[in-house]
Amino acid sequence: MLVSYGQVMKLLGAVAITVPDSLECDGCFELLAEFADAEQRGEALAESMQLVLKHLRQCTCCAYEYQALLEGLLGADEIADLNS
Repeated sequence: MLVSYGQVMKLLGAVAITVPDSLECDGCFELLAEFADAEQRGEALAESMQLVLKHLRQCTCCAYEYQALLEGLLGADEIADLNS
């Protein structure tokens, strides 16, 4: 499989903007619900939540989990609205 020049440049760009991440996936996962709540309420993010945000920007697996959590929360809100 040949890699195109554009693919190489995109990969190099992603590597260039990557910075050390002091939060691992397990730690991020533990804070996702708290992070989602703070974001939905529009609260300023505490330092630990800033680490979650930084991690989500670099980790596609955790970002996917976060999106799934948000979709679940939105679905739960819609069901609650229907039942009220």
